[in-house]
Amino acid sequence: MTPLLAIAFRNLLRAKRRTLLSGGPMVLGSGALVLGSGLSDGIARQLTDSLVAVQTGHLQVVARPLDFQPQNSPFDAYGLDRIPGATELARRIEREGKEHGVVRAVPFLYGRGTAIAGNRTSLASVIGIDPAREPELQRAQVVQEGTFLPPGDDTAVYIAAPMARKLRLSVGDSVSFVVQTPQGAVNSLDAIVCGVFRKGAPWHDNGFYVSLTAAQTLFDWPGDGTNVKVTLADGSASRARRLRPLLERIAAEGPAPDPKTTLRVETFEEAGRFSFSIIQANRTALAILSSFLFAAAAVGIVNALLMSVHERTREIGTIRALGMRQRSVVRLFVLEGFALGIVSAVVGVALGGAGVVYLGWRGIPMNTITLAWMAGGDHLYPILRATNVLSAGGAIALLSTLAALYPAHVASRLEPREALHHV
Repeated sequence: MTPLLAIAFRNLLRAKRRTLLSGGPMVLGSGALVLGSGLSDGIARQLTDSLVAVQTGHLQVVARPLDFQPQNSPFDAYGLDRIPGATELARRIEREGKEHGVVRAVPFLYGRGTAIAGNRTSLASVIGIDPAREPELQRAQVVQEGTFLPPGDDTAVYIAAPMARKLRLSVGDSVSFVVQTPQGAVNSLDAIVCGVFRKGAPWHDNGFYVSLTAAQTLFDWPGDGTNVKVTLADGSASRARRLRPLLERIAAEGPAPDPKTTLRVETFEEAGRFSFSIIQANRTALAILSSFLFAAAAVGIVNALLMSVHERTREIGTIRALGMRQRSVVRLFVLEGFALGIVSAVVGVALGGAGVVYLGWRGIPMNTITLAWMAGGDHLYPILRATNVLSAGGAIALLSTLAALYPAHVASRLEPREALHHV
């Protein structure tokens, strides 16, 4: 096998032009696969990390209406209904779930209202959090100006950069919130901007973070919330599913919610349907693109090796006359296809990997709202994974080897007497 492989590489080097023409599509194909996988994985990571850090944790307890129907919206992850005793429920989950891998359970309150700054107003998402226990959220909503929401300050507000521009707010400015409570009363809150954050995803454009106590006072829900976000040491989806029954039992032992709602424990995959639908769409698009690339590369390989058979008819006749069996001829051409695939895959994944590393360092600007929604942020940072490199390279090498089978079969059927007529 080793002498035949050496002959296969020699034959490729001997016909440099044909090798370049047939290997070029495979180089582009393997590079495109690595780059496409890096983009797809980058989108998946950004969407998932933002979802877990900002909205759901790995598991969340949320009150849903009995007739709740998901709308495939990023706001599906937030609850709008009351969880009685959410603060105490979070403490119990953290205490009883510690030995099962629960790192942190934090309540928050999500509500909608109107933000007023001078003579400017805007719809606002008011989110009450415990800033001392939200390190993941602080990393996801990076400070652009000022500071993160200080613990214990019920008069501070941390706002998204787009909203700061819209309302012309900066650190130290005053902003007021007006909301209608579930009981029908109209409440207000005056706050001072402590910081402006660079949003992690477009659906946080109108976000205003205040302390949980301030939000509970604003909405007249003392001790309550809309979500309990649970962070696990092992953040895998399978671990979240295994831990869900424990959280369901703990939630069922607490105060009953409104009769029109039910407490549900949702994994981040279930709560973040919108994000995971984007991830699935990207992976489907990559699979379709890959199939076209494979088809184009296969046609090129078959055509190149058939031309090789035609050009080397005399050579094949000579080696067959010297005693080479049909099986050996088949192996020779299959090894040529394999060698061509290996060389093309190495060059292609090297180019594609370099592109992913560069773009992952620099970032790809998402200059339109649609692109920002698809990527889960204003910039996309692709990821280079060893599995993507190996799978792309292996797929191209396998494709090249399989595509060589038909030309190898044609070559092996040449009779020495017929082939030697070309001498």
